[in-house]
Amino acid sequence: MLVAFTFRAKTGKEEEFETLLNNPESGLKIAKALGATRNTLFLGNGRMVRIFEFPDGAKPTTLTNLARQDPRVKEFLRSLSVVIEDGFVENLDTLDDFNSRASLRLAYDVRT
Repeated sequence: MLVAFTFRAKTGKEEEFETLLNNPESGLKIAKALGATRNTLFLGNGRMVRIFEFPDGAKPTTLTNLARQDPRVKEFLRSLSVVIEDGFVENLDTLDDFNSRASLRLAYDVRT
């Protein structure tokens, strides 16, 4: 199962945004904590696209639940929330709504 989402940096916050997100070690930890087998990140022009891959039948936890369990994740998300457009304003109660807005629907996944 693939899950993708995208969002943009606030104008003038692009460099801070990319610095916060461009950390493969943290990406690996988050993937493992969510139950994903893959965490792919695309960055450019103040936008990010992230794709998680989960095993078939997996029921991944949410970032909100992960943040409530891990203070480091919570702090990271708070740092990120102030540099993104239409974010969750440092409020974990609105993080699920933000993730719904930022999620992309899988149109197709073809392989040759």
